[in-house]
Amino acid sequence: MTADPAEPFPRYWAGIPAAFLATLALGLMLDGSDRDLFMFINGASTGWLPPALWSAISLSGSVLGMIALLAPTLKTQPRWLAAAFLAAPVGVLFSQGGKRVFDVMRPAGVLEPGSFQQIGQKLYVHSFPSGHATTAFVVAAVLILTWPRPETRGRAALAFLAMAILISLSRIAVGAHWPLDVLTGAVGGWITGGLGVWLSGRMRFWQHPGGLRAMAAIALASSLAMIFVDLGYPQARLYQIGLAAWGIGGAAAALMRERVY
Repeated sequence: MTADPAEPFPRYWAGIPAAFLATLALGLMLDGSDRDLFMFINGASTGWLPPALWSAISLSGSVLGMIALLAPTLKTQPRWLAAAFLAAPVGVLFSQGGKRVFDVMRPAGVLEPGSFQQIGQKLYVHSFPSGHATTAFVVAAVLILTWPRPETRGRAALAFLAMAILISLSRIAVGAHWPLDVLTGAVGGWITGGLGVWLSGRMRFWQHPGGLRAMAAIALASSLAMIFVDLGYPQARLYQIGLAAWGIGGAAAALMRERVY
């Protein structure tokens, strides 16, 4: 069952998490404890999960990873991927524009080597905001705000927010981002995801066979690319291939369904 695009936009669900995340980000910025919090979370994370699992979680938050994860939903909930695609241009402008404008050094460019956990590719520049956190919260906002059963939206929100928070925490665990990067990315991602949902209620291409085929083709190409692109986490290489297969299968199933009908 696909959510009715005529359903009123859930303003409270869109606004309250954004305000809460923004308050946390502002508080952290004013407190000046960003580096101390990074060292605490990064150090503690070594006992929470093994490096290979942190790698897989972080990889899932990439744009290619999220498209692959959502690809199988094209058959039953095409609006989810449509809203994410509509949010993408603003999300990219927010995350990549912020990185260029502020040009904040990442932990590896500031802290002594060996003083914190680093997993995967070492990055040194363009830290603020976190692109992975932005992407994760775009998807969380899309899933929650377009959840097809409003009476169970709260339970769904717990699961999807937990997913987005875990991906965001992984960026600190792998040593790629400061907490403020992650919180700011989460704010931007949530607001951008809400914009994508609002647009998808007015641009209903996802309800038509041509629009669905186009989204499936993009998801298929993106998932295929995952097989060959180095996403910087060799310890999660098998997971990356499996995630690519998941996306390829989901996109192919949506294309085949459209041919049948």
